[in-house]
Amino acid sequence: MPFQKGNKYGNGRPKIYHIPKEWAKRYSKAQAQAKFRREEWAFDQDTWYDMWMQSGYAEHLGSQPHNYCMTRKDPIEAWSPKNCIIIPRRQHLKKGAYVHFHGYPNAPWEDRHDVRKQDEEEKTV
Repeated sequence: MPFQKGNKYGNGRPKIYHIPKEWAKRYSKAQAQAKFRREEWAFDQDTWYDMWMQSGYAEHLGSQPHNYCMTRKDPIEAWSPKNCIIIPRRQHLKKGAYVHFHGYPNAPWEDRHDVRKQDEEEKTV
């Protein structure tokens, strides 16, 4: 079978992801982490990628305190577009510290914490 340009990698395997390579790696890592923690994953690569692109903070995705992360509003439900929000990682770490170290009750995340909602509110004011 001859090599078909654009359809296959050089080793003959079909492409798995059709999002940019850097984002395919991040998507795969997020999906693998959810599987490792035995959490349900309802994102497909397009919806996950679109959620980050529409947030306006895609270039700030990371594990440092000044970066942004995706979290679930309801920890029992699956990782899905309806249950996930994008928040500053510093806010995520702050909540964890209050819950684990200071003994505050664990309150669920809400839509008002989502950076996409906050940006929309700032534009209307």
